[in-house]
This record gives sequence, structure tokens and C-alpha cells, in this order.
Amino acid sequence: MDFSHIEERLSAYKPDPEFRDDAVGLQCCQLAFSALKNGDYGVGAILLDPDGAPLIFSQNAVFSDGFCSSGHAEMKLLDLYEASYRSKYEPDELKLVVSLEPCPMCLSRLILSGIGIIKYMVDDAVGGMVNRIDHMPPAWRNLASLQSFYRAHISSDLKLLAKDIAQARMPELRAKLMNERVGQHEFEVVFDSH
Repeated sequence: MDFSHIEERLSAYKPDPEFRDDAVGLQCCQLAFSALKNGDYGVGAILLDPDGAPLIFSQNAVFSDGFCSSGHAEMKLLDLYEASYRSKYEPDELKLVVSLEPCPMCLSRLILSGIGIIKYMVDDAVGGMVNRIDHMPPAWRNLASLQSFYRAHISSDLKLLAKDIAQARMPELRAKLMNERVGQHEFEVVFDSH
């Protein structure tokens, strides 16, 4: 698959200082694009330390090493944080920036992690859960109330780039995921182009 048009836009983009999350957002897009080129979902995530410096970088890897259901960028990032940095940094002091709205699995894990601020660049109308957080069970909503969830403060150009990376292979990857679950049976892939 040819992603040269996305790669050109990514290479040409310069962070806009008017948007406080633009520089880290660009890094998330670079990670997401790397995942996309590896045959994975185009999602990247970065954990920032209390001073706002990048601490951990992660990208989706659901398919690139076989199949790993927990290979989501946020899940991998949290594994690294808990293994190497949990004793150094309290989770509520940290911020996570992710290129795509977290799914139900990742949102649940983020809530349990206690990461203080979670920012996402692009809504995921089909698979995202942050915009549906009110549908979580009461205990989960209670825990989530200790955290802040925001849309990242990025330019419209960077938001469009993140969206294009996230959606570049979405129908193909959702079909591949369904095949992991149901074999070669007929099924309908739900996809929203917004």
C-alpha cells in the first residue's frame, strides 16, 4: 500500500507554537505512521513526565509480531511505565498523549493506571470509549473522576493528519482482526469514515 502522500505531509509538518500539544502530537503521528507501515493500526502514544518531557514512546503492534490482542499503543506504554518507572513517578503527575481516542480496553487500563491527564488527538466514533465514559459501570466512572480526559490542543492540520493515519488501513485491519476471531466466516466490518 502506498502511503507516500501521508509521509510527505508528515515530513513537511512543522509544529505550530500556538497549539500547546502540537510538538508531542507530531511525535505521536510519527509513531502512528511507523505502526501503519509495519502493518498495524496507525496509533502512537507518548507518556510525559511531570515536566512535560517525553518519558515513554509506544506504537500499536497488534499484528506486526504475529497477533497480540494487547498490542495497543497505550497498553504497551503502560506495561513499560509499570515495569520501569512506577517507582520513580507517581501516575497522577504524568500525562499521556495518544493519536486516537482510546478503545474500551485501553481506557479501562488507563483508568486503573491512574495516569493524571489523558489527551487524545482524534475521536474514534466506532471504537473509542472516552466520549462514552458515562456508559462505564459506576465503579469505573468513580475512578475516572480522579483523572482528566481531553482532546489534545493541536492544529486542525495535525488533527487531519492523525485522522488520515488512523484510518489509512482501518477497513483492512478491522477485517483482519475479525478473521482472528471468526476464521474465514462472512461478517460485516463496521467502519465510520468520520
